[in-house]
Amino acid sequence: MNRRWNRQFENICKAISGHGMQRNSRGLVLFIILLFSTGCSITSDGWNAQGVQAFQNGDHRGAVQKFQYALNADSTNSDSFYNLGRVYHEIGKKNGDDAFLLEAETLYNRCLDLSADHVDCHRGLAVLLVDTGRKQEAFALLNNWAKDRPSMSQPRVELARLYEEQGDLQTARLHLESAVKLNANNARAHTALAALSERQGDVRTAYAAYQKSLMVNPNQPNVGKRLALVRQSLGESAGNTRIADESVSRGRY
Repeated sequence: MNRRWNRQFENICKAISGHGMQRNSRGLVLFIILLFSTGCSITSDGWNAQGVQAFQNGDHRGAVQKFQYALNADSTNSDSFYNLGRVYHEIGKKNGDDAFLLEAETLYNRCLDLSADHVDCHRGLAVLLVDTGRKQEAFALLNNWAKDRPSMSQPRVELARLYEEQGDLQTARLHLESAVKLNANNARAHTALAALSERQGDVRTAYAAYQKSLMVNPNQPNVGKRLALVRQSLGESAGNTRIADESVSRGRY
C-alpha cells in the first residue's frame, strides 16, 4: 500500500514540476494548492513534526493524515511508522478496538525492522503487549534487546520502567544501577534512578542521582525542581536530628 501511495505522490510532484509555474494569478493559486495538498515541498520529518503537534492537540484524524504523508515522502523513516503506530495504539486502547491495536503492533514492528534500537518504539510495543494481556512477551522483547545490545544502557532503562510499573521496584533498581554503570552520561538513567530512590525513601541517593543527571544535561527544568525539593527534604531531616542547641551552634551544625 505504501508503494502505491509513493507512486501516486511522485507522479503528482512530477506533473507539477513538468507544467512549471504559470505567471497568471489563477495558475499560481492552483500551483500552490497542489503543492501543499500533496506535500511535495515538505519532508518526512516536517510532516512528522506537524503530526506530533496534531496528536498533542488531540486531533487523531489530523495526526494520522500527517504521518501517512510522512510515509509517502519517505517509506523508510522509522519515526513515521512509530508515530502512526502510537496514534493507532491510542485509538485502539481508548475504544477497545482490536483492529487498531493489531495495526499498531504491525507498525511498531515495522519501525523496529528499520531501526533496531528505536527506544520509543520498544517502549510503545512493550506497553501494547501489556495492554493486550501479553506481559511475558513484553519482558521478552526488552530482555532480548538488552541481550543483543550488552553495551547499551537504554534497554536497561526501559526494562526498569516496565518492572517498576509491574511493582517490582528492586529489580527495576538493579537495571537502573546497571544502566548508569554502562553509560555515566545517560541523563535519563540518572533521573529514573533518582525518581525510584525518592519513591523508596532513599533521598540521599535521589539527591546524588538528580545532581548527576543535571551535570550531564543542565537543560532539565523539571529535574531541577525535583532536586530542589529533595534538597529541602534533606535540610529538614538534618534539622530534626541536630543535637546542639541553635543558640550555641549558630546554625552551623
